[in-house]
Amino acid sequence: MIYLDNSATTKPAPEVLKSFQSVAMNYFANPSSIHEVGGEVEKLHQKARKQVANLLRVREDEIIFTSGGTESNNLALKGIAHAHLNRGNHIITTQIEHPAVLQVFQELENEGFEVTYLPVNSSGVINMDDLKKRLNRTNYISFHYAC
Repeated sequence: MIYLDNSATTKPAPEVLKSFQSVAMNYFANPSSIHEVGGEVEKLHQKARKQVANLLRVREDEIIFTSGGTESNNLALKGIAHAHLNRGNHIITTQIEHPAVLQVFQELENEGFEVTYLPVNSSGVINMDDLKKRLNRTNYISFHYAC
């Protein structure tokens, strides 16, 4: 997994701020709008998608823009869980996940998924024997999420 949401702890580079200011001042319309300014924003949006895809060497349709980390967590974790439901409904994670991640797993539990929350030691590491015991079960989906 590539983690791209460190804006809460990292000062933006000056060129990023300059680009943001230009876009915020000149392209403030909804890209889904049918008016001219909306069309310009849509073109800019598609250009950004292409640039990110080229940087990451992936297809453009693999790039999904979200409003932030919580929305991204929901999209990724629920999407994977539901897409692989045919492989099982048991999810393994840790007890120390970010609240935005833990909430997704709790919602999945409410939907009928079984979630195992592994404890960690004082260094934040799980016990591998504990994990192996959980992996010996059938019908599991394993998530590794790194912040």
